Amino acid sequence: MSAPFTELTRVKMNAVVQIYAEGYAGEEVKSILNPRLGDLKNWSGSGFFVSSPYGEGILITNAHVVKNARSIEIMTMLTSEEKFQVETIGLVKSLEPDVAVLRLKDGELERMKAFIGENHFDIPHLELRDNPIVSRGTGLKAIGYPMGMTEPNITAGEITNFMSGERTVAEKYVTDAAINPGNSGGPAIDDQGQVIGINTSIYEEADNIGFITPSPFIAIILKNIFENNSVNFSDIGGTFQKNSDEVAKALKMEKAKGLIVSSVERGGFLDKAGIKKQDVLISLHFSDQDGNESLEQLDRHGILISKDHYHRRNLFDAFKLIPLDTLVSLKVWREGKVFESSAKSSPMPLRKIKSNPIIEERCFLDCWGLTIQVLSFEILESFNLSDTIWFYEILKKFSLDKERVIVTHVEKDSESYYQEWHAGEVIESVNGIKIKGLDHFLEILRERKDLYHLESESGSIGFFKGKALKKEVKLLNPSLFLK
Repeated sequence: MSAPFTELTRVKMNAVVQIYAEGYAGEEVKSILNPRLGDLKNWSGSGFFVSSPYGEGILITNAHVVKNARSIEIMTMLTSEEKFQVETIGLVKSLEPDVAVLRLKDGELERMKAFIGENHFDIPHLELRDNPIVSRGTGLKAIGYPMGMTEPNITAGEITNFMSGERTVAEKYVTDAAINPGNSGGPAIDDQGQVIGINTSIYEEADNIGFITPSPFIAIILKNIFENNSVNFSDIGGTFQKNSDEVAKALKMEKAKGLIVSSVERGGFLDKAGIKKQDVLISLHFSDQDGNESLEQLDRHGILISKDHYHRRNLFDAFKLIPLDTLVSLKVWREGKVFESSAKSSPMPLRKIKSNPIIEERCFLDCWGLTIQVLSFEILESFNLSDTIWFYEILKKFSLDKERVIVTHVEKDSESYYQEWHAGEVIESVNGIKIKGLDHFLEILRERKDLYHLESESGSIGFFKGKALKKEVKLLNPSLFLK
């Protein structure tokens, strides 16, 4: 790397901070199924101040650095070892892309300015790269605080490859710059000092393969949070099949191009645009986050047909970077001819069964020795790892659109234990009333009946006395039990 680039990096590192977090650090089967067993831990990572039209004191990091943190502090080189409190204003729960937005808490921006002002500095902020095209060989410096170091660490490398995304997986840049534990959340900058992306992770079984979350995801999440009050990304709202010569011929197309729609999700973008199964999506037209018009044509694999060819980008990569509530026009092949349709971009349709990795948002009931929660993908995965018999029992009536109330733990020597209830039972009814969800179940318990007759989907029954319930029946949160 050239001497000017090195000098530039030394200046830019002043915008990079060390993050100290305390909270729930890991996802273990035992603590997912029994929320009283979580451990309170401390960890560190990196982040950086970003220039934004939405105000001062905004920082970017990886979502995995601050996920499930109860308290977050930062330290910067410009204020010696002084720490400042920050709060999370938005993070991508699925970690795809792995982005979180933080902000200095009330009063902390002024306090930091006072410290920095004594040294005649302003709070430095990094600019996002203004050229969206990043090619192989683009030089970069990765900045962060790896391995608990208390001063910024700089490693050099370049963009070596790209990983296309999928509907639920975000596109990533590949780099040979060293990214070590604790470096996550720091910036990767180019030779103009602009942010290419966020240092995110490594591939453990390889040498010098690290992953960077591209900076366009930072720009779009800032826009979605501050203008649409959402940390979601635009979603296509359906699934696709690659086109082929045989199918194209049957559909009366001259050549195989575009993606065949194999499913349309109710309430999703494709549904709102009036798209049907077996339509062929040929192209889409929209404005990007900078307001630039973009026309993207698709080949039969769903790859954008581009003159640049600097790397393959697909429909899903492009769609995530469309701001929410943007009008998107489609060209579609149906019944031997092309027609145009449009709708406003929107997030993935909500489902009753979903991933729920944030423990502050998880709630459970504790009654008669039963720990009762809403079924989520984390709970489902835990049963797959711990009890495959119950895992397949749960799958028998699996539906994304129905909230299911499941027993995840049975206390030994409790009333339910002696009635032979087991973790994995999905409660179907109480006193003959079909359960619609956890809130509905709680509502029935608060009626204070003398006897409660529970039935599960597997056929198990239980009879529990109302007087055995606690005085106040309420939902509990796992964070109350962190030790």
